[in-house]
Amino acid sequence: MRGLAPWVVGLAIVGGVAACSSDSSDGGGGDGGVARPPGAALFEANCASCHGADGSGGQAPAIGAGLAAAKYDAAQIAGFVRDGKGAMPALGDRLSATEIDQVVAYVRADLGNEPDETTTTVASTGDRGDLSGLPPELADADGDWPTANGDLGATRAVLDSPITSETVDRLELAWSYEAPGGGTFGNFTTTPLVIDDTVYIGDLTTRVRAIDRETGEERFVAGDDAAIFGPTGVGAGYGRLYGTKADDDGRGAVVVAYDATDGEELWATDVGGNGSDVNVQPVVYDGLVIASTSGYGGGSRATIYALDAETGAIVWDFPVVEDDGLWGNPQLNSGGGVWYPPTIDTERGLAYFGTGNPYPFPGATGFPNGSSRPGDNRWTDSIVALDLATGELAWGHQLIAHDIFDRDAMITGRVDVEVDGDERSLAISTGKLGLVTALDADTGEEVWQTSVGTHDNDELTEIDGPTLVYPGSLGGVQTPIAIADGTIYACVMNAPTQYEGPEETSYGFTVQLGTADSQLVAIDAATGDIEWDVSLDGDAFGGATVSGDLVFTSTFGGTILAIDRASGETVWSYDAPGGINGWPAVAGDELFVPVGTSDPPQLLAFRLAED
Repeated sequence: MRGLAPWVVGLAIVGGVAACSSDSSDGGGGDGGVARPPGAALFEANCASCHGADGSGGQAPAIGAGLAAAKYDAAQIAGFVRDGKGAMPALGDRLSATEIDQVVAYVRADLGNEPDETTTTVASTGDRGDLSGLPPELADADGDWPTANGDLGATRAVLDSPITSETVDRLELAWSYEAPGGGTFGNFTTTPLVIDDTVYIGDLTTRVRAIDRETGEERFVAGDDAAIFGPTGVGAGYGRLYGTKADDDGRGAVVVAYDATDGEELWATDVGGNGSDVNVQPVVYDGLVIASTSGYGGGSRATIYALDAETGAIVWDFPVVEDDGLWGNPQLNSGGGVWYPPTIDTERGLAYFGTGNPYPFPGATGFPNGSSRPGDNRWTDSIVALDLATGELAWGHQLIAHDIFDRDAMITGRVDVEVDGDERSLAISTGKLGLVTALDADTGEEVWQTSVGTHDNDELTEIDGPTLVYPGSLGGVQTPIAIADGTIYACVMNAPTQYEGPEETSYGFTVQLGTADSQLVAIDAATGDIEWDVSLDGDAFGGATVSGDLVFTSTFGGTILAIDRASGETVWSYDAPGGINGWPAVAGDELFVPVGTSDPPQLLAFRLAED
């Protein structure tokens, strides 16, 4: 499915959170003054984050343009909405009978058939601004966490942190900040930023929140409530914040800039022209805001964008899928979603992106085993190195050709090591395919590859009946890695997916969470050898973050863990008030952990107490 946003597809289902729903009653989508059917706003608020704002599909099947009406009558669709169907949650306790009828009428008659309206949110047409170089937020980042993965090299490591194995027992909860609402999978699914005296966090309503670092008091909230799939978040640079918001149709396809001091909107650029939404935490460097679209929905190609940080003008774009004919069947095919921020190599002027799967998978009616999309389907399930100045491809390496099992290779990193006595600069690729691969940073040549977690049937190129596959759509390395002192730390999910046959179009809902414990693996970055491998209880979506001689992670059960980097031994733990599928930030003597599925969702701030 849509590269099943690695961090938690299905978690809401397991946790009892209503999938395909938002706590907003209006879905956040404006109507531009045009009268719309009463079911439109209800659909956007409760269903669009899964089925797509235009019904073109994504996390859940395409149902617009008469597709649902051709297959089911009104009473059947009403039953699905009221009682649920498979992994689709029941909304009968959320919507009245009248509201359900309005949603059904909208889906059958209007969804996907509405005339195109000219959006009021358009790309800036101005020239490039004057911003360039390293943003001051990164240049003066001592004691801060100023970008998605801590630094541009995506190491998620603070080696000089005062939070170590000797001090971690002194961590105390300093404050908690509540953020009611959210999308399908809670409200926090990425990393907060810590800059000077303020903490910024983007949530799955697409709002950006500014919080006093010392007290936890709210300073401002920017943006409107809109359902979005995620994992979206906030980027920062040049005194601005960058996030996502909805266009006039309720689709989260707009990159937006806010003033970091008061949340005033500065510009907004709609990049959803190919039918995709922006589901990524932006990264800012050299006057550019780098974001990407998810590339799911018939005919959509994931596209990477570099926008001018000052004006919002599109500087360059890179379609992930090479074939602009989308492998011969654009009515059915899509893919290549880019979910996670890139790794920025300032020395080489390159950005390394991990890409997602081709769609549909394993196949579709009449097109078994991905036969609607013949060939390798480049550059899905790949790492691509793009020139930051031009967006041109420097090199690409496809990890899985013609993927039929949703094995995104969405996570990247950078590390310099010594290999056979020579200094080597490596780009690291990993993801749901359950492989960690090191490649030459200049050429893309593979240096080593290591398998992690449970694998079974995942190397099949076709199936002919029911097949259980490890890792599944929620298996493998789902969340960001950390890199420190020549070691790579990766959380591995051991969740399978049961496929019924070669013509099934899977939406990831047959993932069997809770099947087996997760793992935290330490890998020698020079050789790919596993240094240690420890079990984590249940499903671990907390990523990996290094603080001194510790690596922090967490579980969806709500446990925050500090693990000794030398031995893999757990030395500290904390029971959070809800499930965690976002990732922490370490800044000075503080640890910030987003708890997205608590009631209400909240950001926890820990601080070292005096000795």
